[in-house]
Formats: sequence, C-alpha cells, structure tokens
Amino acid sequence: MSEGNEVRKRLIWIDLSKGVGIVLVILAHSTVIEPSLPTIFISNFAIALFFFLGGLTYSSERYRNNLRYFIVSRGKQFLIPYFALYIIIMILFVPLASNVDTYLTPDQLLFWFLYGSGPPNQATHLWFLPVLYFGLVLFVLIDRAMHRFPHEARWILVVLLPAIGVAIRDYFFPVLVPWRVSSILVATAFCIIGHEVSRYRGLKSWTTGSKGRDLVLFIVCFVIVLLVSNYNWLVDFAVDRLGTFPLLYLVSGTFGTIMVFILCSTFEDSENASRIILPFGTDSQTIYEIHPVFFYIVPPLLVLLGWSAADIAANHVLLWPLRFIPGVVLSLLFAVYIVSKSDAMSFIFTGKRAPKK
Repeated sequence: MSEGNEVRKRLIWIDLSKGVGIVLVILAHSTVIEPSLPTIFISNFAIALFFFLGGLTYSSERYRNNLRYFIVSRGKQFLIPYFALYIIIMILFVPLASNVDTYLTPDQLLFWFLYGSGPPNQATHLWFLPVLYFGLVLFVLIDRAMHRFPHEARWILVVLLPAIGVAIRDYFFPVLVPWRVSSILVATAFCIIGHEVSRYRGLKSWTTGSKGRDLVLFIVCFVIVLLVSNYNWLVDFAVDRLGTFPLLYLVSGTFGTIMVFILCSTFEDSENASRIILPFGTDSQTIYEIHPVFFYIVPPLLVLLGWSAADIAANHVLLWPLRFIPGVVLSLLFAVYIVSKSDAMSFIFTGKRAPKK
C-alpha cells in the first residue's frame, strides 16, 4: 500500500468517528429534556470526542512556528458560523417575539450574546463552536510554550485545568460563566489528552488485527464509561454542568472516545457502514449547527394529524424518535444538497466558500 493510501485510510476512521459522534449528539439532544440512562451515558463522552480529536489531529510540526495561521483558520471555521448563526437567530426573534412565545425578547437574546453564555436552561447549542475554538487556541499556546518541557507536565495540566474550571464555575454559580471559560478549560484538557495519544501512536487506526481482541477492548471501554457515567450523571456544557464529579468526566470522555475509535476502525473494512456513516463525519459541523431546527417541525406536523398541544406535551418524552430521525436525515440532506452547493450558505455554516465540484 502506498503512503498516500495509508494516510487516506487513517483519515477514514477519523471521519467515521466524527460521524458516529454527531449522530450520538443528536440522539442525546432528542431526549435531553427528560434525561434517561442512555442520554446520561452518551453525554459523558460524545462532545469530549470532538475536543479529543482536535488535539489528536493537531500537527505540532506544521503549526508550532506558525500559530497565527492556525488561530486565524480555525477562527474562520468556528467563529464565523457562531456569530453568523447567532445574529440570524436574533434577527428572526424580532418578528417572532410579538406572535410566538419564544421565552426571550430580542434585547434579552442580545444581552446573552454579548455575555457569551446563557440564558440559563435555554442556552443554544451554538455554545460548542466558541468553546471548541478557544479550547484549541489555549491548547496550541500551551503546546508552543511547553514543547521543551517533560511531557509529564502536560498530564498535570490535564487535571489542573478542569479543576480550575470547576472553581470558576462554582464562583459564578448559579450564574453561568461568561464566555464559558470553565468549559474552555475542560476542552483544552481533552485536546492535550488527544495530542499526547497521537504522540505515542500517531494516527493509525485502533484495530488490533483480531476481531476478538477488538471486541474485548470495546466492551472494556463500554463498561468503564457505563460505570463512570452512572456516578457522574448528566454532563451538559450548555449550562456549565460537568456532572457530579467533574474529574470523572476526563475518564468517561477518554474511554468513550477510544470506544468510538475502536468501533469506527472496524467500520473501515465495511463498505456499507463506511458509505452510510462517512457523510455524517465529513459534514459534522454543519449537521451539528442545523439539527435542532428540524426538531421544531414535529409539533406542527402532529397538529396537522389531529394531535392537541396537550397531547404533544404529555407525550414529549415518548416522541423522541420523531425528533431524532428528522434531526439526522434532514440535517445531512441540508448539508449535502444546500450548504455544499452555495457559497453564501457554506460561508455561514463553515466559514468558507463551497468547494468547487
């Protein structure tokens, strides 16, 4: 196998991992109003996977002496969509506020936009974009400053940064932390873990060459995440919630991520699995940004079918599949057939022009 094909094969399992991760995130968002054990299990690693991947795929040799390029390029990728989509939401709230119970007035939404966090219990899912961006920026600055230090010092930061984040969160409680500084520190810790893992084993896939060993390792990771999530309970960055024992989140987030890596490394050899999952990975950012919109089509459709508002509210928990399926399918179609074919839409959702076909 040529070197180019080896690189391509490595990238496939990474995109597959993003695909599985984003589907799990949509599943969690479909059920989060009434958290269940599966939701709690997923919340303990699904978002951490993307922070972990940020550090895993970071090339120190390429960017360490050119941090400006990395910071600017990632700023375009994450901050342009964050500001663009948030501004669109604020503009839509102006006509909606007088006719629909949006819970927030336009001026309240503007306040929380400037505050960089909130409102409490109603924060938008867009929180992820600046947290991932600033988490990556802090990580690359640490990598630049500490690249001559013993690597053991970085593992100290893995524990220290979340501990500081928890202290900041507790200081502001019950008010949310401005610009989610506490969450950024946790994201940075996972970036460091991911990068240290790549330093030891590179980007090679996570199969051992034996399906039996792969299955055993997958089960071990699954059991660890199951046990830890049972103690740590629900993780919800949107409201500064890192679980009952936040440092346990480092454990569940790491082993849950490895669990997905093992699974997706085995998917590389399955043409059908790769064909289904890969598009979700390559368009994971757009899918994440748009998926909650499709949750809102469910109540109007049920009303057209004769359901009352009271019936919909009473069965909200049981209706999660009606949110999950459109959230997955329509988000992917939106990313593939609308965003990828329009320069304007691509700029809004990805910070760059649509790729030339």
